[in-house]
Amino acid sequence: MRTKKLLIPLTILTTAILINTSCKKDRIEPPEETLNEYNSINTYLDSKKQDEQEFIITGPSNDTITGNQGTKIIGGKNCLRDANGDTVDYPFSIYLVELYTPKDMMYWQMPTVGGGNILETDGEIRIRAEENGQALTLAPSCPYEFWMPNGAPNSSMTIFTGADNGSFVDWTNTTTPFTIIPYGYSGITNTLGWLNADIQVGTGSGHTLSFTSQVDDLTNVGTFIYFPATQTVMQVYNSTSGLIPNGSSVKVVMMAQDASGNLFSYTESRTVNNSATIDMALTQTTDPILTSHLDNL
Repeated sequence: MRTKKLLIPLTILTTAILINTSCKKDRIEPPEETLNEYNSINTYLDSKKQDEQEFIITGPSNDTITGNQGTKIIGGKNCLRDANGDTVDYPFSIYLVELYTPKDMMYWQMPTVGGGNILETDGEIRIRAEENGQALTLAPSCPYEFWMPNGAPNSSMTIFTGADNGSFVDWTNTTTPFTIIPYGYSGITNTLGWLNADIQVGTGSGHTLSFTSQVDDLTNVGTFIYFPATQTVMQVYNSTSGLIPNGSSVKVVMMAQDASGNLFSYTESRTVNNSATIDMALTQTTDPILTSHLDNL
């Protein structure tokens, strides 16, 4: 009789365990929240950036060129060499890019940072030359002169050259000063490519800003930090900025575009006194609104 009494509770317990296990297997877990995803911002930025201007040089009478924004390039064909080191003939082409505003520097993704330090800038330009589709270089000791327009040039500005490292253009100080002229800046260059009127203002120390979001995937979002006092543009890679000097007043601009072509942005102004993580969310905007914001940085 004792054995029969023990069998009844054991049977009930076993049945309860089986029912409980079955219920756990059948439970429906809530779906995980997905982040808003965006296409690469490059397509939008490329559609807005300043065009590269081509000047076809047909003879000595048009060796000196003036860009749409006032940049002057002074130099003749005698200084140009082809890939074999030979002189060139007319016609040949000079190509010019002019970036004088933070908006245009952002569109071209051309930040003014050199060796990890922010640079005060009065403009970036790129000069290149071609003959029959082949790149030309400058002969040794035969520089080109270039003028950059500026109503209040700074005598401390020096010429920086830009080298494309595959991800962005890094700037190197040639330590060559500009000559201040009524037009603005007059510079001399022995190499074609990116040129910048700069002063190094970063000191190798400072704080960083990091960006995260609970609603947006930031992988393809274009993120820039603008320093109004020095006209510096910093681009943020991998969601964390470079070094920002203590006490800097900055403006954050984030831009994104979805698969349907809709634009989204996030902007804020702050003074950076310590490193911080900004938890942000993009909001939908329009091209005119975003363009106006960049014009008024």
